[in-house]
Amino acid sequence: MTRPVTAPGHVVIVGAGLAGMSAAETLSRVHPELRLTLLESKRLPGGRAGSYVDPQSGSEVDYCQHAAMGCCTNLIDMLHACGLDQHLRRDRSLTFLHPDHPPSRFAPSRWLPPPLHLLRTVHAQRYLSPRQKRELRSGLWKLMRTPPEALRASRARRWLTDAQQSDDTVRDFWDVILVSALGEHTGRVSMAAARKVLIDGFAAARGASDVLVPIVPLADLFGRQLAGELTRRGVEIRTGEMVRQITPEARVITSTQPLEADAVICAVPWHRIAELFDQWPDGQHDALPDLPAISAIPSSPITGLHLWFDSPITPLDHAVMVGTVAQWLFRAPFGSQEKQHYYQVVISASQAEVSESKQTLVDTVLGELRHAFPAARDATLLRHRLVTDPNSVFSLRPEVDAIRPAAATAVPWLSLAGDWTQTDWPATMEGAVISGRLAAAAAVNHLQRDAAPPSLAPDRFLTAGLPPGRLARLLIRSDQRDGDALT
Repeated sequence: MTRPVTAPGHVVIVGAGLAGMSAAETLSRVHPELRLTLLESKRLPGGRAGSYVDPQSGSEVDYCQHAAMGCCTNLIDMLHACGLDQHLRRDRSLTFLHPDHPPSRFAPSRWLPPPLHLLRTVHAQRYLSPRQKRELRSGLWKLMRTPPEALRASRARRWLTDAQQSDDTVRDFWDVILVSALGEHTGRVSMAAARKVLIDGFAAARGASDVLVPIVPLADLFGRQLAGELTRRGVEIRTGEMVRQITPEARVITSTQPLEADAVICAVPWHRIAELFDQWPDGQHDALPDLPAISAIPSSPITGLHLWFDSPITPLDHAVMVGTVAQWLFRAPFGSQEKQHYYQVVISASQAEVSESKQTLVDTVLGELRHAFPAARDATLLRHRLVTDPNSVFSLRPEVDAIRPAAATAVPWLSLAGDWTQTDWPATMEGAVISGRLAAAAAVNHLQRDAAPPSLAPDRFLTAGLPPGRLARLLIRSDQRDGDALT
């Protein structure tokens, strides 16, 4: 049990994406005596996890398909606390499709302990040669035996090359997993982030690699149902409210009126953060993190290609596409109607693809789908829509990881939230939820600053990750001290 704050105050949360909603959910659950105001410039909360209405069918479809994994314990916990976890479908296996090989099922063993539970399913990937499989076993072993701190300054592609991973092994396995998970090419992204995906997301614990896909549109899940639960708890959600400035006096200036706050959680995207504080005097501005540098963090685009066919092209709910421009195919349980069958192709780090003409990209992907799915050859494409967000994710390069700020700042009443903050996670829904919980803890610590006992630990409101098995604890080095002890 947490004690109530000594003088219940007003917390203003700027930005109602997943990070801001996570902060509001945490505070409204743990400290219901607080007055909470959640501000959002768009018409619905949810941020990048949003949907649009297809004008021809009237159905809601997501701008870009979002999926989580079994290792995303904070996201799962937040949805469970709000009675919404039933809207995630859990799949325990993946289907990998390569144009030159039969389909491969990726399903960790139910009987072998982690990380050995991956051995048989990696070996079962039909599109990988015996040499590639040997390289993979060697590379994964080296990765497990390398602590994360030793990888902070390394780019993934350079580390993989040094680990004797050939170009075709990088292309056919490492890129397939990492580009989709991190939204950036391995030539740019941090190897520490890559390790997070491979170890926490696959190797360390049973169930970590399960895929969790929303079975309702994101606008419904987050923009209406999660927002509705927050409203029932007493959170005031104000949409269409653009924040112009956050002043040194903890005043939030909006498009309609100023708000006085006892604590402010700023949960806007990284590329917007600096403009909210650009009127601060130099002496006070020095107490803030390096916001201009944060706002200059490079972005990476993700493209969603929405396709409606006159007949089904595959019964698969999703498939991982290997050796093609298309990276994932999803068959959403919504968006389809009679004689209008909806699918979405997702392409992460799509800088090269969006530089081509839209029709060229559509034609290329259609050709790949017709090669992979015989039923697609007889299906007629009724219509399509191409959606690319150039700021889908921040590019998690080593130099970016070094400047990600903590939730708490040197300004006592101000905390930061967003997947771009220092969460130890890449740009994911899980990272956003973690950041909101860390920012909530920082706000509570400020409001309880005169109380005893001492302030809460920053991670007090976090849900622990999946517990690694005994063998995984022995084989996977968590830090340099553990590594030395096992040598």
